[in-house]
Amino acid sequence: MLKITLLFFLLTASVVHAKDKPWESYAKLPMVEQPQISPNGEMIATLYNTAEGPTISLAKFPSIEFNILASLKKDKDRVDFIRWSGNKYIIVSASYPEYVNGQYMRVSRLYSINVETNESKMLTTRRFSEYKWYRYQSFRLVSSLKNEPDFALVSTFDEKDKAYSVFKVELGDSSFDKIQRNKENIGSWYADPKGVLRLGIAIDKKDDKFIASIWYRAKKDEALKMIHTHILGEDSTFSIQGLNEDGTKAYVLSDRVLNRQALWSYDIESGEFEELVYSNDKYDINNAIVNSEGDFIGVGYYDDFYKSHYFSEVDGKQELMVTNLFGDKQASIVSRSKDRTRILVNVISDSVSPTYYYFDLNTKKGGAWLSKFPYLARNKFVPVQNYSFKASDGAEISGYFTKPEGIKTPPLIVMPHGGPHSRDYKYFNRELQYLVSLGYAVLQVNFRGSEGFGSAFETDGYYQWGKRMQQDVYDAMDWATRTGLTSKNNACIYGASYGGYVALTAAWQEPERFKCIISISGISDLKGLVEDEERQDAYLGNIVDMTDSKAVDALSEVSAINMINRIKAPILLIHGTKDTRVDYRQSKYFYDKAKRNLDIKYVEIDDGTHFFDDPESLKVQYKEVTEFLKKHL
Repeated sequence: MLKITLLFFLLTASVVHAKDKPWESYAKLPMVEQPQISPNGEMIATLYNTAEGPTISLAKFPSIEFNILASLKKDKDRVDFIRWSGNKYIIVSASYPEYVNGQYMRVSRLYSINVETNESKMLTTRRFSEYKWYRYQSFRLVSSLKNEPDFALVSTFDEKDKAYSVFKVELGDSSFDKIQRNKENIGSWYADPKGVLRLGIAIDKKDDKFIASIWYRAKKDEALKMIHTHILGEDSTFSIQGLNEDGTKAYVLSDRVLNRQALWSYDIESGEFEELVYSNDKYDINNAIVNSEGDFIGVGYYDDFYKSHYFSEVDGKQELMVTNLFGDKQASIVSRSKDRTRILVNVISDSVSPTYYYFDLNTKKGGAWLSKFPYLARNKFVPVQNYSFKASDGAEISGYFTKPEGIKTPPLIVMPHGGPHSRDYKYFNRELQYLVSLGYAVLQVNFRGSEGFGSAFETDGYYQWGKRMQQDVYDAMDWATRTGLTSKNNACIYGASYGGYVALTAAWQEPERFKCIISISGISDLKGLVEDEERQDAYLGNIVDMTDSKAVDALSEVSAINMINRIKAPILLIHGTKDTRVDYRQSKYFYDKAKRNLDIKYVEIDDGTHFFDDPESLKVQYKEVTEFLKKHL
């Protein structure tokens, strides 16, 4: 067992930027992520990133002396979540890229860690490991079984059923006991709070439509029966967040009636919605909040920052108490003990890097626990400005504008977000603040297709890749110029994933607007993306109607790889070879075709993922972007 003591100075330490490497303190992973207090409040488990790779580490509450319980492979593994099962075990879900049929796909595995013995186990059995496709096989946590903390419900592919069956797994010896066969091709399973498997959702493709079928049992030993179906992308959205105590009702996020995501009570047996549980007048409800035992206790949504709504008045008052302690900063509870007496709080703002604080209500003590980015803690950051304007067709578009202090009209970096069904927030963004520290203004745009602003705003982006969504970005630039925030023709566009597509599309659609183009993990061939056979099982209805061959062919007209002769500005492409979202050849083939005629650089990162979630990839990204911008903007 390795012990690491993190001295208090890490909370306020900073490093002086070397003039030749100004990115050094920014191009680092968060020191700690996903801290979770044990139900009894005695321990904190966290993902602790080291130079050697990610670790699962443990500290006594509220100590910062960590015991490293498990280390993952730096070049492969990503921790998706950690969860306590009672006070003895930590369940870890980790994933890694695996090469399948010509491209990388992400495979998920589950581990248990006994915090009393420090023993870790991969949750699997010899029978599975003998499958020839075992290395491609994912394992998913269905329930951590709060009433039986030495066990968990896990779903994985079973050759006998040719589908994802459910097993009761002993966390100490990793023994698997099948409790649910799968004849219905169910992909997602749900248990009630008592751990009884109640519900399954199967998604099947028929006539180029994706149909979700809900299978249910009213009693523990009954057979499942199909009770409801809906068509993805046509019917109202339907996302189950949890079940009530006896498993007769589901809590469902849906955009029915209100045209925005809200939480509804759904009677499973009748297949009917009942009452509205919670909604926001302007924003979509985003996610469920679960406690340390996996109970569904509330929901969250975003305006500029994350907001919580708890079902329990006690939980709500505790969150309000914490929020009031930090004034204009944004404070939210990230974990608490079962009795609510020990709490971890994340404190952040647009210009303050995040720090975790602890509170012990029994001893009436509290204070800073750890900074997420300790080497940035003393840096001064600039505030982020909200803006909104009328687009060229009259629609209301909003976003954020950030500029360095003391420069009236700095050069502009337009930074479209990925997704596209994501959005920008006002939270501290170290990449944005780094660019501002170099003397650039940054324009972020929540263009149509962005999530969180209601279903109509999001669906207005459907079929609009390279079209209306793209125009919203140009309209935002025009607004910034009209208002005097930046000067015309002094801009670079810099995006990742879908944002990389926006950048490459802007390069040929508006060649006079930009001095340079940066695409990270971007898309150059949209038609190639949707025709990729390995992605045909994914829902692509937001890009194109796959039944309309003419519409699919027309995607070539909004693909930069076919428009190279229109591009003028220098281009930087960066892509990881183990990208499981966008194949790295989207950048490689574009570079191969464009290098004869354009000022273009392609940086290929061996073992790099879509999210650049390892230190080496981050350093390469920051270094290359810095040097490229210095040269061209």
